[in-house]
Amino acid sequence: MISGKYIFGQINEVFQKLLNRLNMVPYWDLILSIIVFIHISYHHAWLSDDAFISFRVVDNFANGFGLRWNVVERVQVYTNPLLVLLLLLPYILWKNIVAVSFIFSFLFGVLSLIFLKKLSSSRFSFLIAVTYLFSSRAFIDYTYSGLENSLNHLIQAVFFFILWKEPAEPNKSKLPVLTFWVSIGLVSRLDLILVLFIPYLVLFFLEFSKGLIDRKTILRSALFGSPIIIWFLFAGIYYGSFLPNTYYAKTNITETFLETALQGWHYYERQLFWDPISFLFFPLTILVGLCFKRFNRLALLTLASLLPFFLYLISVGGDFMVGRFFTPAIFILGLSLAKEFPFQKKEAVLLLSLLFIYNIVFRLTPFHPMPKDISYYKEARSFETGMPHDITDEKGFYYLDTGLAFHKYPASWLTNLVNRSNVFDVKESVVILGMIGRFGYVYGPDHYIVDVFGLSDPLLARLPGFGRTGHKKRKIPQGYVDGLKKGENGILDPGLKQYYEGILKLTHGPIFTIERWNLFWKYQFGEYRKYTKEYK
Repeated sequence: MISGKYIFGQINEVFQKLLNRLNMVPYWDLILSIIVFIHISYHHAWLSDDAFISFRVVDNFANGFGLRWNVVERVQVYTNPLLVLLLLLPYILWKNIVAVSFIFSFLFGVLSLIFLKKLSSSRFSFLIAVTYLFSSRAFIDYTYSGLENSLNHLIQAVFFFILWKEPAEPNKSKLPVLTFWVSIGLVSRLDLILVLFIPYLVLFFLEFSKGLIDRKTILRSALFGSPIIIWFLFAGIYYGSFLPNTYYAKTNITETFLETALQGWHYYERQLFWDPISFLFFPLTILVGLCFKRFNRLALLTLASLLPFFLYLISVGGDFMVGRFFTPAIFILGLSLAKEFPFQKKEAVLLLSLLFIYNIVFRLTPFHPMPKDISYYKEARSFETGMPHDITDEKGFYYLDTGLAFHKYPASWLTNLVNRSNVFDVKESVVILGMIGRFGYVYGPDHYIVDVFGLSDPLLARLPGFGRTGHKKRKIPQGYVDGLKKGENGILDPGLKQYYEGILKLTHGPIFTIERWNLFWKYQFGEYRKYTKEYK
């Protein structure tokens, strides 16, 4: 009878022979990871509907209308300013948003792999970290999608590379340069601070205890942190709000905190069953280390540093896109595997074997192409069976329309999106929509889009919303749409009409007036921040 020890010995022997041959090629592990990433990218690149919210703003800017969603008003509808700014020049030069988005996501992914390699403690550590990340549906799904996740991964990779790198000058503080990357992270997405804050704070206290923090260091750090300050100043002046419109749309809700927290718990449950490796592999790696009589305290510190982020997801109810908001944490776990686990050969063989088995057993991991069975996509689009707790497989929902590998399928939208061809006969100048992204992009600047979820609407965002997490529906006030068609405030409810008048002055009127700045403080911090009264 063949024993498990014999099988493991044979695997170990084959692994060693393969490793000896590969070691003759410099950086073979990085080259291999990029080749695999190219394969995965072709089969899993896609674009989400929400990405086209940002893309419409980019298109409007390229056509001379400014950073706006509806060209007649100044509203920040996007939560990813850095990505929007990075896309502007390439899109102006080459108005193919599909290609530009795919290329940017790919480049961000490759650069993230390079920094992952640079900070890895060993070749084994790098290979295990990469295989873990490539096995995660959430990580690969949102490496693409057109959203800011892949850019955030690169920012995280640079931040932790600098944080963990041995300083060339031991008596020189890292605080200023890390402050810059925290600031850049905030411009990319504000809640990215939740995965950077504790490591940044620990560094501050460590350097303070060593006497490296002095007045000059604080001043340099303040200067290096200027990107987020500059953005807040621009947003406050131009948009009349420091925070994006989506903040108001997603926080002005009718549900209680307990109801929201329960939905956040369901978001974790959905993630566990949909992408189990994202949660289970890191603690499994710690257990394997214990079996080899090595306890990794740094790994526990990594988990502790993610606690604010995990609590935040619970408190906001998670999201309607399964996996999307877990990717910063998944990537940090991957970075930690690469840096903090100096794997021995036997550990590496065992863990890589487990990852290999996982990818064979679970046929929907990114190492496999997307299914060609149409029933999979019908299931993902089913509101009855495909979206437990209103949490959807967003890539499954949209892949037939925007998946790169399916670009020749009759149902694909990609050609129309590339050509900006409006395939809809829309005669109304004001259009009421739910899924506003792709439709808004192809309709172009001539149509005013009213978003029933309030993501892009400065008035509806400040009215109470109800329903699905992230997409809280609003009751449209009587006379509101008719007024938009006429270019006036047509709301019938007197109290709401007056409230909307202030919003019009913030978003339509002259920027540098005393009246606008008085309204700015009231709508930003005062009694007008939300409209809580009943209206008709």
